[in-house]
Amino acid sequence: IDVSVTALLNATCPTENLHVKCLLILVLCAFFCKGVKVIGHDTAVVYGENATLLCQLTETDEDADVTRIIWKKKTQETAEENTFFSIRPGHKTEHSNGLGDRVQFIGNFAEKNGSIQLLRMRLLDDGIYTCIFNLFAVGTFETDINVTVFARPAINVRGEVPVAGFTEATLMSCFASNARPAAEVIWRLGDLENSLTTEINYTVNSDGTVTVVSYLLGVPFKHLNKKNVQCVVKHNTLRDELVLNYAINIHYPPESVVIIPDSLTNIKEFQCKVDSNPEPTSYNWTRVNKSDPYYEGKKLPVQNLTPDFNGLYICHASNQYGSSVGSLYVNVHTESNATCWSLFGVFISAFLVAVFIFGFIWKHKQ
Repeated sequence: IDVSVTALLNATCPTENLHVKCLLILVLCAFFCKGVKVIGHDTAVVYGENATLLCQLTETDEDADVTRIIWKKKTQETAEENTFFSIRPGHKTEHSNGLGDRVQFIGNFAEKNGSIQLLRMRLLDDGIYTCIFNLFAVGTFETDINVTVFARPAINVRGEVPVAGFTEATLMSCFASNARPAAEVIWRLGDLENSLTTEINYTVNSDGTVTVVSYLLGVPFKHLNKKNVQCVVKHNTLRDELVLNYAINIHYPPESVVIIPDSLTNIKEFQCKVDSNPEPTSYNWTRVNKSDPYYEGKKLPVQNLTPDFNGLYICHASNQYGSSVGSLYVNVHTESNATCWSLFGVFISAFLVAVFIFGFIWKHKQ
């Protein structure tokens, strides 16, 4: 026996009467264990989905008997390694340490396949799982499998309602909440790239997930209202980047008020068109030289457009930020007056034609 084997015998079998027995075990191990290995693959899974842990014993002698397959884990839930599942010949399984029916054996004991499936993965299940094969009269062989549990982000955009002014404000916020690992959140601003800025905030939650909030900042000028921007979120659990379209919302008081008829030929109402955000909450119509409010509402109905309707009308529109006015002067002529003017026009035309003909005849007679 060489020096290394002798040292091993002295360490494992301290008394001489055990040397022969231990030497036999070492010889058997050298015979059966040459090239033996356990193959496993690290895996990643999304929270709530199932994880498949592959484990295969390879390059063993056909006569090497597996007596038991054991699974241990060291996870976010407990830092101490403990056994949670075992399989014996005949696919007899034993559960321990609380996972219960969340563990299923999907391998084949006779083929030395110890693969399992973990159902409904939790964030606390993230950790290291060890697959161990016990071989009769040989020993144990094992491999570690790293299992990573991801959490999809909950994504939404919250629009703010800044009032038009000259002080920088938050225009909107994009959330990628409760993700593991943290999501990447960016903005696509197009033509607004040079006029707006962004600010990002990370919050680590108690369960280890991360909430990312990206703020879009800028001076709330009126011309930014209804401008389109995009919040883009990237994460390991998303096959493609997620794009959320949103229109900037700037509030401002009524600025221009225009009164227009609903028709150019058959007027039934006048409408008060206002540039404001939000829409005015109050419309008041007044008629000059009338002491009381003439009408309330966005549209002024016209029952009969006659000279009695003539006058200067003012629409007063207001929202929570201010008010503005627009005016329209109405001047209606009666049909009879229009007819008289038409007949007068025909008479003048006929008179001019007669004069022309008379002049032409008189000239030729001369």
